[in-house]
Amino acid sequence: AIEPSGQLKMNVPDANPRPRFSFAFLRANPARGIGIGLVLLLRLLFGIFFLGGAVNKFQRNYMFGDYPLELFTKRLTEIDPASFPALYLEKFIIPNYHFIGWVVTWGELAVAVGMLLGLCTRTAGLIAIFLMVNFSLGGYHDASLIVLNLIALVFVVLPTGHWWGLDRGLHARHPDAIWFK
Repeated sequence: AIEPSGQLKMNVPDANPRPRFSFAFLRANPARGIGIGLVLLLRLLFGIFFLGGAVNKFQRNYMFGDYPLELFTKRLTEIDPASFPALYLEKFIIPNYHFIGWVVTWGELAVAVGMLLGLCTRTAGLIAIFLMVNFSLGGYHDASLIVLNLIALVFVVLPTGHWWGLDRGLHARHPDAIWFK
């Protein structure tokens, strides 16, 4: 239809093809709704996990104190001195422990906020992967990091912030911004 101003009016109820999670959506699409609901629950739990890590860092004065130095130095004594994690700790992490403390603290907080609010969820997932890969490189690796990285990858791939979160509205306002895709 053409508006009186001469502009073409599009009768599109929602330009975003991604579903918005709601109880009405769940009733209309039970299988898909349960799947989306479980992924959203996982996103919230992931956010709470990272929020706990960030709170711990603030409580231990991770950015300004020597706690990271003590932690990294202790870890260096626990791993094989000829391994890559030992080299990484010795040559990069320990000399830059204040900077690393800032990156880890603010990175964990960014992941928590992103996951809990559905704000830049794909970017938050990438930050989580970056942090966990670096934890592993620094000698803090176990099977849980594999699972956590796979979970973070789910949030990079799926538009969970569009299902429930701030990404949907921000993407509508800023369709070219990569942060809200």
